[in-house]
Amino acid sequence: MEILPRPVGHEDRNGPAIWVDEAIWGHRLHDEQTPWLTVLEFLCVLQAEHAAGRALKEEGFNTLSYRPQTQMRLRNLIFNNPHLARLTEQSLGDNAAWEAWLKDMEASAGGLETADFSYLRNRFDSFDDFASVIRFLQKSSVEGETNKRWSSKFLFPFGPSALFEDLSVSSGGGVTNDRRFFARTGELLYMMLARSTHRDQLRDDLTAQFLNADSPYDRVLSALQSDPQYTKADRAGAYLPCSQHTAFDRLASDWLAVLSRPMPISDALPHLVTLTGLNLLLYQLERAREVIGGDRPTFICEIVSPRKSVVRDLSADSFQNNASLPKQAIDSYIRAVAGTSEWEAAAISDEPGLACAEVMQRQFDWPDPDDSEIRQQSPAELIEQLIAKAHVRHNQHVGKIHGAWARAIGLASRRSSRRVRYAPTDRLLKSLVVCCVNDRMEFKVFLKLLYDRYGFIIGDHQARDIIDAGDADQEDFSNNARRLEERLASLGLVRRLSDSCAYVENPFTRDQA
Repeated sequence: MEILPRPVGHEDRNGPAIWVDEAIWGHRLHDEQTPWLTVLEFLCVLQAEHAAGRALKEEGFNTLSYRPQTQMRLRNLIFNNPHLARLTEQSLGDNAAWEAWLKDMEASAGGLETADFSYLRNRFDSFDDFASVIRFLQKSSVEGETNKRWSSKFLFPFGPSALFEDLSVSSGGGVTNDRRFFARTGELLYMMLARSTHRDQLRDDLTAQFLNADSPYDRVLSALQSDPQYTKADRAGAYLPCSQHTAFDRLASDWLAVLSRPMPISDALPHLVTLTGLNLLLYQLERAREVIGGDRPTFICEIVSPRKSVVRDLSADSFQNNASLPKQAIDSYIRAVAGTSEWEAAAISDEPGLACAEVMQRQFDWPDPDDSEIRQQSPAELIEQLIAKAHVRHNQHVGKIHGAWARAIGLASRRSSRRVRYAPTDRLLKSLVVCCVNDRMEFKVFLKLLYDRYGFIIGDHQARDIIDAGDADQEDFSNNARRLEERLASLGLVRRLSDSCAYVENPFTRDQA
């Protein structure tokens, strides 16, 4: 694995100008960008790069530059259209309803040079038909229960016409790029898949099933939008430090597995979102381990029991241990500068504080070279000061990824407990079965696969080190595995053929057979 040099120029960095989180994980992981929004941003990048003829192809490392859609007409129709409900309640005639609505939209639509929606009259038989379509689409928004501004709301990705980036629209109608909800995590996802060994097959599958698929919903959205709208300038500046990584290949393999199942892409997308969240969470912890050193991260998963158990306490401890890894990685990454020859030479110079500060400025973008107090600080004090500042910045967003995303994908929970621990939900378990089981798989083999692939410790065979250390009995984890089998059976995902033989079954391939 090659760690790529940092880009000469980079943009859109919030908080203090410290290049630490980005150096370890890339520019950038952001907790306010949920797994769903990450996949939506990825699809925006994919659509733009596909239109340019280079889908999942990097012409050079960290040179991604793309021009996403804005689709401002479509977004106004769905998310900035309060007049529709009022007019449908007034029981106006068809012509009067159209005239009143067009006049209201011309006055209130945002982010458009000309708010002319008259083309819609020729595309719908009646105003009521048009209103019914809009009401359906309003109920099809992603994370629609949030109260975000209308320009930061997103549609379920029915097709390429439904893709658009996050924007801020001012009261005067000005449109600017916003990195709060599309914070570049989707760009990282795109580059991860583009650097995987499965990129060619993945490109073919996504192109066939999503980008070039003839979806009736996408045709409706295209009719509402009319000609696509794009940003005026390309989006650039993304950075992913690893030229290749096992996490990239595992992520792409998971996507390919789901896309190979006999289900519509609209049904596959929720599974892709869940598995993307899991893989990005693993990537954060695995990169942290690579910086710190030591074994790969594991997850002691409790299959929720009616009463407190040893596995529950171990799972909560596992959650806390993993949550601390990213901050430990920051400490290790910064302290490593003291072992370089450049630092050692600066530390014995006539002005060690100033010389060491210059070394840190080149590597970490800190401190300000004009800070007069630098001369009075020792090299050790500079390192401790940078660690303290990096912790503050890390805690704002990147440090929240583990907890926020583990709960978002159904991996972590506080149910029946005061402490957060790993307790997989039915949604996550279904996605794991859809991804990992081709048709059917012996239950014990399934447990081993979850451990080998993701580090999940559920049964007694995977918990052997814990049992041998005296932290739990074999029965504790045997009962934990039994509860998982019962959970999967209740979901129709396990069939027991005898007292000693149970099979996990993929419902899609099983039904096909």
